[in-house]
Amino acid sequence: MIDESSPVTAFQRDAVSTPVSPAEFRAGMRQLAAAVTIATTLHGGARAGMTATAVMSLTAEPPQLGLAVNRSNASCPAIAGAGVFAVNVLRHDQAGLARRFAGADGVTGEERFTEGRWGRRATGSPVLLDAAAAFDCRVVQAIDLSSHVLFVGQVEDVLAVPAATPLLFMDGTWASLVRADDHDFRAYEQVIGRIDAAIDAAVAKRVPPAQQLDDFIRQFSQISARSRGIVREFFDREAVAPTQSLDAINRLKRGVEGKLMGLLADGTTSGDFDVADPAVAAHAIIGLVNSAHRWPETGDATAADALGGRIGALATGMVLRRGGRECADSA
Repeated sequence: MIDESSPVTAFQRDAVSTPVSPAEFRAGMRQLAAAVTIATTLHGGARAGMTATAVMSLTAEPPQLGLAVNRSNASCPAIAGAGVFAVNVLRHDQAGLARRFAGADGVTGEERFTEGRWGRRATGSPVLLDAAAAFDCRVVQAIDLSSHVLFVGQVEDVLAVPAATPLLFMDGTWASLVRADDHDFRAYEQVIGRIDAAIDAAVAKRVPPAQQLDDFIRQFSQISARSRGIVREFFDREAVAPTQSLDAINRLKRGVEGKLMGLLADGTTSGDFDVADPAVAAHAIIGLVNSAHRWPETGDATAADALGGRIGALATGMVLRRGGRECADSA
């Protein structure tokens, strides 16, 4: 209960407050991204559950969290009667479960639990075993808040998967958290390192520039096609990465770009290429070859090599002087 003698209570009693309209409040709250959870309980031998975003950490000592539940939701009397509940934090790929427990498919009660891997922990409340996290709680306080009841739960057990990416809800739709992961950056740095080695090997050959370019682009394309998952993960995280995490990668990229520009300039001088601006042409070739990460992955190295070959041939054809294709193919 609230202490009536506290300074906060006295301030509230003396202050004049004019609230915003419900529509204004909802408009603001739509921009407050929230983790999507499924709150569950076991009451009278029956499981109950609902999708919930009104979940908050309260205190660490003792470990307590709050769950706000609308009185009209069937889970409200179930949690009140059971005195226990679990908060299951959904992964980014579990939006289907979120919709199901929100009633989108018309399924209610026990039938909602026919999807998902459910078990039990300390309190007996249903726990989603492959959730990003789950908090198994015992109710220590229930606070009436207008249309809702705020259940304060003491956490008796925790299930956590630190590497999991949680599902979010924002502006009326599902969203996902993008996290910067150093492991992904190291893997991508190794991909760029292989591309850098490929251009070094190509320009070291005693063959015409057209053949050097053809060899490099084919290797570059195959490396990109075989590393689609790594490249895709990196591009997803690049925008939120600390600058210092990208320094080594950017140095390697600039090195590859510089070597490719040099090759294109040499080939233009020798008459192999028709390139007015080597810098623009280098960026265009790199952009085209990098598009390999957008193709679906099949897990088939032969298919990846074939894709790389097709993209490589297209990129080479962008800069060859008429007749240069035959030169590259016959060398």
